[in-house]
Amino acid sequence: MKWTQALATGHELIDEQHRGLFHCLEELETATTEQRTLLAVYSITRLKHYVREHFETEEAVMKQCKFPKFKEHIAEHENFRTKMAALQGKAVILDVSAEMVEFLADWLINHVAESDLEYAPYLRK
Repeated sequence: MKWTQALATGHELIDEQHRGLFHCLEELETATTEQRTLLAVYSITRLKHYVREHFETEEAVMKQCKFPKFKEHIAEHENFRTKMAALQGKAVILDVSAEMVEFLADWLINHVAESDLEYAPYLRK
């Protein structure tokens, strides 16, 4: 799974972070497919930290551009943070599955393509 220009918000830092998230996810997917459990654990931990950093950036940008669905978007982030913590807990006990990777990929693609692109027009105001 690759980041494509169709997912661009037009905000240089956010788009760079989105590309980084997709890279982390690709790394996790490869580690899982190749059954490299320790790399998978490392990858999901790295993804969790990258997600935290990205959400902080994105929330600051949305607040600054006065995105009207700011609270709803933050709620999505909070739900995902909770899910990421649970997945990292599973990963630490060396339980990283293809289903976990699929959930993360689906969430990331849908979140960026739908929720994040909703605030893109507000960045240009």
